[in-house]
Amino acid sequence: MTSRRRRLLPVVLAVALAASACSGSDGRSSAPEGVLRIGLERPQSLDPAKAQYVADLLVVDQLFDGLTSYDPATLQVRPSVAARWEVTPDQKSWTFFLREGARFSNGRAITSEDVKYTLERIGRKGSDSPAAPQLEPVVGFTAFNVDGKAAGLEGVTTPSAGAVKIDLAYPLSSFPAVLGHPSFGIVPREAVEASAPKFAEQPVGSGPFMFRSRSLEVLRLMRAPGADTALDGIEVFMGRDSDAPYSAFLRGQLDWTAVPTERVDEVVRDRGRAGFSPYPAQLFYGFNLRNPKYQDARFREAILRAIDRDAILRDVYGNRVRPLDGVVAEGVPGHQADPCEKCRYDPARAQALLAEAFANRPVPEVRIDYDEDPTQEAVAQAIAANLRAVNIPVALRPHSFTDYVRFAASGQQEFFRLAWIGAYASPDAFLGPLFYSNKPDNVTGYASNDFDALVRAAREQEDKAKAEFVYQTAEKLVMFDLPVVPIAQYETHTLVSSRVRDLTMSAFGTFDASQVKLAD
Repeated sequence: MTSRRRRLLPVVLAVALAASACSGSDGRSSAPEGVLRIGLERPQSLDPAKAQYVADLLVVDQLFDGLTSYDPATLQVRPSVAARWEVTPDQKSWTFFLREGARFSNGRAITSEDVKYTLERIGRKGSDSPAAPQLEPVVGFTAFNVDGKAAGLEGVTTPSAGAVKIDLAYPLSSFPAVLGHPSFGIVPREAVEASAPKFAEQPVGSGPFMFRSRSLEVLRLMRAPGADTALDGIEVFMGRDSDAPYSAFLRGQLDWTAVPTERVDEVVRDRGRAGFSPYPAQLFYGFNLRNPKYQDARFREAILRAIDRDAILRDVYGNRVRPLDGVVAEGVPGHQADPCEKCRYDPARAQALLAEAFANRPVPEVRIDYDEDPTQEAVAQAIAANLRAVNIPVALRPHSFTDYVRFAASGQQEFFRLAWIGAYASPDAFLGPLFYSNKPDNVTGYASNDFDALVRAAREQEDKAKAEFVYQTAEKLVMFDLPVVPIAQYETHTLVSSRVRDLTMSAFGTFDASQVKLAD
């Protein structure tokens, strides 16, 4: 599957647990002292390079550290295996200096060669790592990842055992944020390439916790040697029934769980929304701007103003998602609350725009493209009803999920469902891929010299606050031009027991268990 297709997948936040996995003979489980008990859908892989689902990322985030990481509350970049870094004034050449004493869970010191191996393993042609596209700025990426002719990533060098140098083909001031994603956890070559045990099942990590044991239902992690954490370990109870972790949590058998979608309203009623966090996954409807039908900005604005997005959130999602009025997700540094002055439900204004744009000719038919799914069917039907209410002709074009992933990037789509997940904690992870001219993920065909210039200026800006201001200006320009209609931002819905202290969910759906404490 291509990276473009992966990134267009809809967000699935499924969590499951077999209740019997954590029940004692008296129907209650003991709470091991110093051990955090969580319930998850069974992770597909414990290899950070292969992690792409929420359950995968949460577990690998405990087992592995990358050069950088994020503050879970703010997503600001902070040191991890790299104690510090330096960058040249042009924001193209980065040197990361490894933390003294950084070791893998097998006791071996982490060196710059391990970092180089980790990045090249992700970026190599055919790696199929979801993180590979994020290395596109690195010098030599095309020769290594696309052509497959280079022996390694030319831009990654190791001037010493304690320093790794990464040269970029263009400025990117947010590059440390790219490397903070859990997928860039540093791995040891000898463990990855060993014939047994399988690394994806029993990995040797670089993080605060290490693999201890696993069965079909329980994965046990323990504190890694030398790790600074109050917890002795983590027990991950794995299963498939989405109601089971919630029920087990209510019985006092878990310390943390996700809330099944159908129980969100119940939790809001009984406990409020304290455990709900923004997730950097968004639902848009995009215009194919290569289609002459949608090149008139007045028509695009009329469509946007005709759609009652609040009603869709209320009636289709039951307010289990967040309103979305821009491109940069809530929870990401640089997010602004209201970058779209045109994003107001206003059917009268929509009709006036239609009269202006099509004074002497009929309003063209809008073909709504989406994948066959009960929720997306309901969204499309709601949009269709809104458009018909202002006399815009509509045709619904559902596609099978497999076909839709291809179709949404085919150039034949019209007004189409577009899902996006930001890959790192920067506005660049949203604005750059989706709207920079001629990028593979720019499936709307949006092209603006002014927008491109703003993104380049932000990438060249060393001062973080100034860079965020420029990104915000670029986002406002996009929302003025309206290549997309923002619909919703997804959330994570979780519960935490009263014995847990200092567990902070990040916007990427993970938490840093090394900061967690358990009450006596």
